[in-house]
Amino acid sequence: MSKTAISFENYSFRYNLRERWTVLDLNVSISENEFVILTGPSGSGKSTFCYSILGLIPHFYTGDEKGYVSLKQEEVKKTSVSTLSEKIGYIPQRIENSFTTPYVISELAFPLEYRGYPRQEIAEIVETITKEIDLKKILYRKIENLSEGEKQKVAIGCALVTNPEIIIADEPTANLDNTNKKMILSILQNLHAEGKTVIVSTHEYKKYEEIATRLIELEEGKITRDTVLSNKEKKKQSGKSISIQKNKQYGDKNNVPDDKIIEIDNLSFEYPGFLDLTDITLTLNKGEIMGIIGENGSGKTSLIRLMCGLLKPKTGVIRIKNEEINQIGWKEITKNIGVVFQNPEIQFFEETVREEIGFIANNLERDISDQEISNLLHQSRLTEYEGSSPHSLSHGEKRRLAFLTAIYHNPDIIIVDEITNGLGEQNKKWLIEQFYELKRKGKTIIIVSHDWDWLADFVDSIAYLDQGRIKSVTDKSHLLQISEASETDKKE
Repeated sequence: MSKTAISFENYSFRYNLRERWTVLDLNVSISENEFVILTGPSGSGKSTFCYSILGLIPHFYTGDEKGYVSLKQEEVKKTSVSTLSEKIGYIPQRIENSFTTPYVISELAFPLEYRGYPRQEIAEIVETITKEIDLKKILYRKIENLSEGEKQKVAIGCALVTNPEIIIADEPTANLDNTNKKMILSILQNLHAEGKTVIVSTHEYKKYEEIATRLIELEEGKITRDTVLSNKEKKKQSGKSISIQKNKQYGDKNNVPDDKIIEIDNLSFEYPGFLDLTDITLTLNKGEIMGIIGENGSGKTSLIRLMCGLLKPKTGVIRIKNEEINQIGWKEITKNIGVVFQNPEIQFFEETVREEIGFIANNLERDISDQEISNLLHQSRLTEYEGSSPHSLSHGEKRRLAFLTAIYHNPDIIIVDEITNGLGEQNKKWLIEQFYELKRKGKTIIIVSHDWDWLADFVDSIAYLDQGRIKSVTDKSHLLQISEASETDKKE
C-alpha cells in the first residue's frame, strides 16, 4: 500500500481582507508516486491549494486558517519553509519574483550552494539539468534579458536541481512554445516514473491526461471532482471541452478592410550578443486581428515593445496611422495603443480594482462613467473584488483586469502578450467575444501567443517569427503547416 505524501484535513483558508474563503473544507490525501492534475476555473483555489502544501501559507501569505495540512505526517504550519523546500521542488506560476541571482548558471547552482553541496557535484548537476531542459544557449545570460518562456525553463530547472521527492508545478508550460511544452511533459512523466509525487495545477489538463494518474477539480474553493484516471477515464475526458463558438456567430473573420493603421518597414533591432530582429516588414489594417507566433526567444515580445515605442529600432521605421512613432509623444501613443503585457502586475498603479480600470482614461483626461466601469466589472466577473487591491487577485483575474485597463480608454490598437496564461476555457471564450466586439468597432488587435489552437478560432492573419525574422505572414488556415515545418526544422 502506498504511503500518504500529503493530507488535507477539514482545511479552509481565507486571505486577509477577503470575505470569501479561498478554499473550504478540504479533505483529501495524495499518496506517494501519484501524478495529480489539479484543475478548475480562475480563482477556484488551485494556487492556494499548492501554497498550503509549500508552507507559503501561513508562513508568507497570512489570513484565517482552519484545519490541517500535513506533509509526510508533519503539520506544514509547524515546519519551516526551508525544511519543506528540501522535500518539494516548486515551479511557480509567477516566476518574475522567484529568482535570486542575476545569471542563469548561478540561479541553477544557488539551491545547491545554499545546501552546501561540493563544488564538483554542483557542476555535474547543473550540467545534467542544462542538457535535460535545453538551457545551453542561455546558460551564461542575465535572467532579466530572457524571454518569459526562457525564464519559465530556468524556473523549472531550479525546481529539479535538488532532486526533491515531490514536484509541485503551477502552469509549468505557460509561456512555452510547443516544442518546449512537449519536453516539459516528458520530464514530468520521467520524474513520476522515477517514483516522484507530481502535482500539476493547470487549466490545460487535457495535455496531462495520458501521463497523470488522478484528476482533482476545484470550484469556488471546494473539491467538485476527484477521479482516478484509468485508460477508460482518460479517453472519456478527452471528449470533454467547453466549445468556443465558430466564426458564423461573429461574421467573416477574413473580411478586413484595406485601411493601414500600422506599417513597419525594414525594421532591425539588436540586443547585443543574443537577439537580432532583422528586416522586419509588416502591415496591419484597421479592424484586423493578427496573431504573432514563434519559438521562445524568437523576438515576439521585443517586436511588440518596438510597436509601442518602448524600444527604439536600430534601423527602419514604424508608422502608426501614417505618423512615425518616434515623432509621436507618449500621450499620443497611449491614446492610440492599449497593451497587456505578459506580467500584468507591472501595469497596476491604483489601490483598488475599480480605480485601476479608469487609471489610463483618468490620465488622458477622458470622462469616466461609473456605470460603465460597473458593467465591465460584472461582465468580467470581478465585481466582488472592486474594492480589493489588484495585486491580491489570482493570476487569471489579474489578466482580465489588465485587459479591461488596456481597452477602457478606447484605443484604436490593442496589443496583448500571452494573455491566456492562467486562463481556463470559459475565460478564453470571453476574450474571443471581447476581441470580436472590438473588431466590430474597427479596432486592430495584435496577439502574441503560444496557444495556436486558440488563435486558430478567430484571428484573421498569422505572422510567424523565427530567429528574429518574419518567416511568413499568412491566414490562420496555414497554422498546421507552420507547426509541421517548425517540427521538421528542429529534427534536421
